[in-house]
Order: sequence, then C-alpha cells, then structure tokens
Amino acid sequence: MKSTKAFIFFSILCWLPAHVQGAQDNAPVETKIKTLMMDPTSQSPVIVLETVPDKRLLPIWIDVPEARAIALELEHVKTPRPLTHDLVRNILLQLGATLRRVVITDLANNTYLAILSLTFKGQEFQIDSRPSDAIAIALRMGAPIYASTQVLAKSKSVPAPSAGTEPIQGKLGIHAQDLTQELATLLDVPLQKGILVADVIQGSAAMSAGLQRGDIITRANQNPIHSTNDFEALLRATKPPAKIELEVIKKGRSTTIVIDLPS
Repeated sequence: MKSTKAFIFFSILCWLPAHVQGAQDNAPVETKIKTLMMDPTSQSPVIVLETVPDKRLLPIWIDVPEARAIALELEHVKTPRPLTHDLVRNILLQLGATLRRVVITDLANNTYLAILSLTFKGQEFQIDSRPSDAIAIALRMGAPIYASTQVLAKSKSVPAPSAGTEPIQGKLGIHAQDLTQELATLLDVPLQKGILVADVIQGSAAMSAGLQRGDIITRANQNPIHSTNDFEALLRATKPPAKIELEVIKKGRSTTIVIDLPS
C-alpha cells in the first residue's frame, strides 16, 4: 500500500513541472511598440508590436483617430485639451484605479480583440476593448502591453515597406516612409515634402547621430528629399566614408543632424 502511495506521489511530482510549463507556454507575452506605419497598399494605419523575449512581430490594423492618439503619445505631443484617451486616463486616476496591463487576446473574423486589466478597491476587472484604444490608454498610464499566444499564432505579415526603403535601412539603420497626407494627419504636422522616420534600429549610425522615430527628413546634403526614392538615390551616389547632413523636422522644429555613412 505504501509503495502504491509513493508511486502515485512520485507520478504527481513528475507531472507537475510539465503541466506548469504548459501553463507558462500559454501565458500572454509582453510586447513593445516597434513602429506605427501606414500600409502602402490600403493606406490604413498599422501599429506593429514586437514580443520582448523573441522579437516576433504582431501588426494590428487600426483606425486613423486611434492611430493619431497613439502617435501623439509616442512623440510626447501635448494637446491643449484632453483627448478621449487622456480623459479615460484622468478618470481612472481620479477614481484611484490602476491599469495593470492590457492584453491583445485574439483575432477573430479579421477583428483584433483586447482587454484592459484593472484593479479598483481591491477588486480586479477585465474590460473589453479594441486593441487601438487599449494601447493608447496603456501608453498614457505606463502599463505593459501583452499579446496572447493565440493571437501571435494567428498574426498576419507586416506590410511590405515601400520600394527603396530596405537599402536605407541597411546603410543608416532606419525604416522610412514617404510623408503622405494620411501620415501628416496622424502626426498632426503640416503636410510638407519629405520622408518620415518610422523606426530607428538600435545601435545604428542613425541612432548614434540622434535621429529618432517621428523625425521628418526634408533635405540631405542640401538636396530636397521628396520621397524615399530621392533619399536612396543620394545614398547610392555618396561613396563612404562620407557624412550625410540631414535637415530634419523634429517635434515641429527644424534641426540639422550629421550621420557618418558606414562603409
């Protein structure tokens, strides 16, 4: 009898780690915002999340008003009066509620689903939300953003960049897009000719020089830059080692940034 009990106890001990590991495998994965871009095909805004452990990408197509709210917070732009997501943050803070995290939970019928995980007076609440609203509120409240393994498994491909952007990325370490009317609206900037820096690669020449996501490149080595094709043509014509002098609109102000062109 004792040997039978010992066998059962040993079996449970052997089973528990695998069971716990399975639960961990299904746990939501923390993500960071990699970039906010425009889908070149549909001209719809796309927020791209990147998982912290293994850098998997999760693109989520969103509407323009929510994309603008996310863009303004990413660029730390303060509006004269509270926008909708600012109002939600202010209400939660005044009530003493805490946003623990948001989770992108699923993709069903081409619609992404999310929840806000709130604590209020010792109780936890799960609030249904669109991912775009959840992300905009999380940014304002400093809450982490998670994605379920389920939604990651169903993730679509990130929209292909515009022609000419890959060489820019390789040489300088940036992802760039033509500044369209839609992008200008998202960033609340007057439409002007130039290219938008959608992302800067960690440790790249562009990052070392001070180029940041959201900057708008208008000129390079005194030449007007109207598109990524213009910028790529200039880079091809410039033989390293060399310096690229950029005129950049940074948070509404014009500045000059000099980048050493890698060999």
